[in-house]
Amino acid sequence: MRKIFLIFIFNLLFAEDVLIFQTPFDEVTSPPQTNTTIIADEKNISIETNNTEQNLTKITISKIPTISKIPLPPKPQEETIILDEEFVSIKPSLTLAVIIDKQKLFKFIPSILNSINAYFLNKDIEFSFKVFPKDTNLSEISNNYSDILVYVTDKNYIKSLKEFNSTFYVPLYNKKDFSDINTTNIYFGGIDFQNQIEKLSFYIDDDKAVAINENTQISNTLFKYENELNLSITPFDYPYINYNELNNSFIFFNTTAGKTAQVLSNITAKNIDTKLQLTTQIDYNPLLIEITQPEDIEKLLIANSITKVPVIIEDVNLLLDSDIKYNWLNYSTSVLLNKIYNQITSSDEFYMNDFNLYIFNNQINYKTKLYQIINGAFKPIE
Repeated sequence: MRKIFLIFIFNLLFAEDVLIFQTPFDEVTSPPQTNTTIIADEKNISIETNNTEQNLTKITISKIPTISKIPLPPKPQEETIILDEEFVSIKPSLTLAVIIDKQKLFKFIPSILNSINAYFLNKDIEFSFKVFPKDTNLSEISNNYSDILVYVTDKNYIKSLKEFNSTFYVPLYNKKDFSDINTTNIYFGGIDFQNQIEKLSFYIDDDKAVAINENTQISNTLFKYENELNLSITPFDYPYINYNELNNSFIFFNTTAGKTAQVLSNITAKNIDTKLQLTTQIDYNPLLIEITQPEDIEKLLIANSITKVPVIIEDVNLLLDSDIKYNWLNYSTSVLLNKIYNQITSSDEFYMNDFNLYIFNNQINYKTKLYQIINGAFKPIE
């Protein structure tokens, strides 16, 4: 096969003496009589032509050399960046202190810390935080941290924060809980329970109501705001309730979802006919739907201030086993973190853009909406 190819090459080079190309329309003539001898070995090909009109001609073609590959240009080397000790990141950075009353809030600690992580993981910043118990020296913390989250129920402790140079953020309390405090270095993120009770009271067309309480600080605060209404309030401490007195009454529930659900079920079971049942943020909880029957909650109105939760922040909270959609403490924490983030990024210090909320006079200005439970879901009252 190789010999045939080489002969073809030779014929192309010397076509005038060896081969005449024709088309179907050419006139065919006989070529001169020629005797051709081909001699080939591994190195050379020799062709001897004996023409009657010419002398013997010998042509030797050397073996066709192999064409080598064209070398490619060398691949450019990737530039290596070496960071020295003086390298400074252009990302905003935050170092945060977190003070927690571990004795009273120990069961909330994992959820709180996960909410802090969840918020800042959605931001392109470098952050770190350290948790301190309540009895840590405040001067020592304030000297090392400029931004401090405080989870303490002791009001006197909160008031003492005004004596330090750091900025403090208090998710547990609303500024209305401190009528005698006036300071610029403390920001409050607590839900406005007083506003929620006032909105619920618009539906009361009587001069009296019943309040069902439990022995907690938040329940006592709610009952205090209810007593400030122009109503005569009859209190009952769970579980000691005279259900007969609930007939034809407006009822405030200052109890958590599980206890509220139990009382509502008893009202249905005992055929008690109430006018309306009213409750605040503490009962905006899916548990209330899960453990009650539709007839138990058909007269229930619920006030809620968790009006906007960014989907991506909610998803990361859920991945970290933390709830921000129904847990108002995690929600208020995240809103205050929005305030801190805006501060370090030189953004609007009054508008919490992630939650569409504003801050006035060092307090997050929450919007309150009323809801009913319809078809197994919370539906806003238009």
